[in-house]
Amino acid sequence: MTALAPLWSAESIAIIGATERAGAMGRLPLDYLQRFGYQGKIYPVNPKGGTILGLDAFSSMAEVPERVELALIMVPAASVAQAVTDCANAGVGVAVVMSSGFAEAGDAGALAQADLVMIAKASGMRLVGPNCIGSVGGKKKVLATFSPVFGSDSTRVEAGSLALISQSGALGYGTYSLAQERGLPVGIAVTTGNEADATALEVAAEISYDDSVSGVLLYLEGLESIDALRGIASRKPTAILKAGRSTAGAAAAASHTGALASEDRVVDAAIKAAGAIRVNDVEHLLDAGAAFASERTLAGKRVAIVTTSGGSGILAVDALEAEGLELASLDPKTIAALEEVIPAYGNATNPVDVTAAVMSEPGLFEKCLALVAADPHVDAIIACFCVLTGNDVE
Repeated sequence: MTALAPLWSAESIAIIGATERAGAMGRLPLDYLQRFGYQGKIYPVNPKGGTILGLDAFSSMAEVPERVELALIMVPAASVAQAVTDCANAGVGVAVVMSSGFAEAGDAGALAQADLVMIAKASGMRLVGPNCIGSVGGKKKVLATFSPVFGSDSTRVEAGSLALISQSGALGYGTYSLAQERGLPVGIAVTTGNEADATALEVAAEISYDDSVSGVLLYLEGLESIDALRGIASRKPTAILKAGRSTAGAAAAASHTGALASEDRVVDAAIKAAGAIRVNDVEHLLDAGAAFASERTLAGKRVAIVTTSGGSGILAVDALEAEGLELASLDPKTIAALEEVIPAYGNATNPVDVTAAVMSEPGLFEKCLALVAADPHVDAIIACFCVLTGNDVE
């Protein structure tokens, strides 16, 4: 197991600050782990000891009877340093500090955060956070999070080929929820918060060696290592939603997680040079995830466009050329076959405009798609159907 792998595959988890109190954050990971069927060992830690949700509770990490792979620290900021020290002394592999009030809160918080890193590094323990919402590993039902997303009866936790790593906790799990609505197989989700020690790129780098992962989706507020990104993108298709394009947005990112700003045009160039894809919003990030999950790649850059609208065809041409793709030159035989079925006021060359004739001729659009798909000069097709609805689209 790699150093950060317990975030999604831990065999033992301690929750420091665990409680039975309804609605308390320290209860939610316990609820989720039990409800979703985690099969590893769970160690609630609370100074009062006793039992919590049917599990034996321990008054301190020193009382836990085995070395724990993953510890969730869910105590007030003033108590975090002692909790990190206790975890380090107990030989914990990875400690996730969910508490807030550190670098994002000003200079004093930044100094306190630096102390946490010193404590962790002295023992070789990895530190995630602070100011994060934890992680999820679908294969082993690791629910190391207090995100309310997992309180919903509709939320599923399953093995899947996509990994979602987000510096923002709430945005990360909001994206996880949207991915589920779209049927995307997100099997690993990790939030990194202030990144005092472990970073989103470091987490993604470890995940990128996993053969079961087909793609990596990242939300970042800072980009600290182009070399790390290049390595990730060389192993797995990678899409990045990088916040802070504007000056005001960069300032907001700094106040949110303490992220360092970079000039946006430099970030754009760096991401492209690393071989990753930069997207502009969550929906586009999920679009990239859908493509990665299909595990299909283009045979080349030659793209054909089949549309029911001349306007949408023109927009598609602009979009593909902006991405460095080429408008395919259709074979004369394909053009001749299209001319036999497309109205004279349409267009049988690329972009192929089938026109609104599809409204009165069921199957026309599908027939044109099949003709273009058979063309040896076409590597991919963009289908634009502005006047098709319901079963016709299917």
